Amino acid sequence: MSIITMATTKGGAGKTTVAEMIIGVVHNMGYSIGVIDSDPNCSLSSWLMYVSNMAIETRQVLDETKIVEEAKALKRKHDLVIIDTPGARSQSTVFAVGCADLVIIPVQLSNSDVKEAVKTYNLVKGAADMANRHIDARVLFTGYTPKTNIAKEVRKTVAKHSLPVLETRMHHLVAYKEMSFTGKIPKKGRAGAQGQLLIQEICEAGHLPFLMEYKRAS
Repeated sequence: MSIITMATTKGGAGKTTVAEMIIGVVHNMGYSIGVIDSDPNCSLSSWLMYVSNMAIETRQVLDETKIVEEAKALKRKHDLVIIDTPGARSQSTVFAVGCADLVIIPVQLSNSDVKEAVKTYNLVKGAADMANRHIDARVLFTGYTPKTNIAKEVRKTVAKHSLPVLETRMHHLVAYKEMSFTGKIPKKGRAGAQGQLLIQEICEAGHLPFLMEYKRAS
């Protein structure tokens, strides 16, 4: 079973959108998911309860000392656990990162996003040192506009800091915005394809062991 944490010390980078997409694609494949929302805004848990029609066990955990305990409990019951964190450096983020198998760091196309991604990546490394284990962390470009100078500059800056990057990019698409209102996960078009590619890439990195058949089929 796997725990995937969405983390960045910058708000508005796309954490919740990435979480929604992963949850939707994996749920539509028939697997069981548990969710922890440690963001005081509770955007992900509100989306799951009031917008989405997916029956997913969701826990709002605003006491950071309870995050690891709750994550372990959900991990025993479900194929995948997703943790959404506050868009700022906090103890909640430290605990959520410390119990993760994979940390996804969303980065939009701005210099401030890259700076906060570096801080978040260093936070992951610190948590891994404290836990005395490896914690995989990957940057995911969100709100991405291909073939632009800013996209090229951001990619170059991320590479300069030696941040590991997922090849899949979530483009700046209306479908992702619509998802936040309708709860419907894109299955077609570029958004649908990007969702499938993201799950495949996470699987190939070894973080979705229950999808090994899916990996071989790919």
